Amino acid sequence: MTQEQMMALAVAGGIVFAAYKFGSGVVKAGALAVGAVVVAKQIPYVNRVI
Repeated sequence: MTQEQMMALAVAGGIVFAAYKFGSGVVKAGALAVGAVVVAKQIPYVNRVI
């Protein structure tokens, strides 16, 4: 993983964390879903399926 990819992942993680921390219940659920997709795209087996 390159530094550029790590930076993009960190920015996405920060946005998801802020949405989870300060959002309503619906926003928290959406943040968890987005976070799950971001993590799933980093797993090699799941990445091929998505």
